[in-house]
Amino acid sequence: MRALTFTLLAAAFALAEPLSLAEAIVRAREANPQIKKERTAVESAESGRAEARSRFLPELSISGKVTHIDDDIYLDLDPIRTAMISVHGSEAYSTYYNQYLGQGADAATAATYAAYAKQQTESSLEAALPSFKTKVQDDWFLNLRATVVWPIFTGGKIWSAYKAADENVDAKKAEFDAAESAVLAEVCERYFSLKLAEEMVKLREDSMKNMEEHLARSKKLEDGGQLSYAERLRSEVAFSEAETEMENAERTASLARLALSNSLHSDTAISATTPIAVPEVTESLESWKKRATSNHPALRQIQVQKRRSKRALTAARGDYFPTLALFGYKELWTRDLTVLEPEWAVGLSMNWVLFKGGETTSKVSNAKTTERSLTFLEEQIMEDIGLLVEKRYRELEYARSKLQSLGKTRALAEESLRSQTKAFEAGLATSLDVVDAELSLSRLRIAELKAEYDALMAWIGLLNAAGEISQVGNLMEERS
Repeated sequence: MRALTFTLLAAAFALAEPLSLAEAIVRAREANPQIKKERTAVESAESGRAEARSRFLPELSISGKVTHIDDDIYLDLDPIRTAMISVHGSEAYSTYYNQYLGQGADAATAATYAAYAKQQTESSLEAALPSFKTKVQDDWFLNLRATVVWPIFTGGKIWSAYKAADENVDAKKAEFDAAESAVLAEVCERYFSLKLAEEMVKLREDSMKNMEEHLARSKKLEDGGQLSYAERLRSEVAFSEAETEMENAERTASLARLALSNSLHSDTAISATTPIAVPEVTESLESWKKRATSNHPALRQIQVQKRRSKRALTAARGDYFPTLALFGYKELWTRDLTVLEPEWAVGLSMNWVLFKGGETTSKVSNAKTTERSLTFLEEQIMEDIGLLVEKRYRELEYARSKLQSLGKTRALAEESLRSQTKAFEAGLATSLDVVDAELSLSRLRIAELKAEYDALMAWIGLLNAAGEISQVGNLMEERS
């Protein structure tokens, strides 16, 4: 059963696709759902900025409607016409009456002729004057109008809205960078966890082979009467333990491979090719802190939010001012216009809300409070970033120091194993001495590998804190 397990794990490792860290980062950027989601949010913010920019331009619209009212509308001035005819008739009556009296006619005769003159005058005017009643509006009518409105002063609200939309793009980009950094940090951690697991498999395999060779020598010595049964049994136990450790290492590598494939959103088995290399760091702690406080995505996010809060304050204060706009319109369908409606018009409009129940004052106060709150939050984030950078820097220093110490011990452990092996073959050392020397060297190699891994992850943590983790793939390729 154990042999079958080794065979399956070895086959899986052989079929795994070799992948460098730089290639893994490219795949994560292309396929990771979180990165895709944040990239879409950036595109949406850019569309919002284009929409805000359009508010600087005039708005052209065409509006139309068909209306039906209860009856036609007339402009009736016939009472004026009737009055005019009556006045002229009365004037004719007076003129002719006085004329006939002056010619010596009696009052009755003068009145008769004057009445006839009045009748003739009114009849003539009645025939000559048109009707003073005209239709102004049909009961069915169409309105079709083209209108242009161009705001020229809004108290800074349009400009603030545009800058807020522009800063929203920066905010979304910062959020994208933060999400991408988190994903890439996870990819790096899982990638080198896989590489560590694969290197552990190799170490466990070497240890198992050494134990197997030692067991073979023990059997030969036992057959020759030079080794006791108990010592040969101790060799078998050591070999069995090495097999178990090898199997555990293979399982760990398999799980690490699965975790990395999940981060890359891939169903392909992967083998890490970029080595675990201890980085050469020459920058000082203060230099790393300066880079982090300049580039960390979380700090960039809060700085963008501060700028947006200032825009919100400007926009809120804009309610104190009037809104001025140029306007113009042209009637596209003039057939149904009334005599009181022009075919076109241009002008300047103003709207000034003088009282809104204290709403504007509340908006201004709220914007100021938000700005102060963000300032305090920025200070806290800067302190946290500084602490994070120092932690990673100290971890890197500790791992490098530990590696130096382990390097001094390794040569001694290798020499001890060679000496104990030769002494065992010469009958001057026990099997337990050889096993202990082998286990000691194995533990030392594992400790070195883990220290290298810790140093590398601390360096990657520094890059992440400095907002530069996207460069880690290329930097590792350069170092290798």
